[in-house]
Amino acid sequence: MMLVRVVGASLLSVGLLGVFFYTATFLGFLRIVDQDLLVKATVYAIAIGLLAVISILGYLALTAPVEHLRVNRGGGR
Repeated sequence: MMLVRVVGASLLSVGLLGVFFYTATFLGFLRIVDQDLLVKATVYAIAIGLLAVISILGYLALTAPVEHLRVNRGGGR
């Protein structure tokens, strides 16, 4: 249980530091990378993420098991 908390705290710290450095670079407070490159990389990452979600949904729809329904065409029970 302790390992889970350490991993969670590490992920939270890395995420918050990433947001801080990204925002500071985007607003021009830090000159780590060119701002145009930062915007292009962000748009690219968003596009790749959306296309990945669409692809996963398509794969799930394609490979989902099909339930065959029995149709009663006028007759008995």
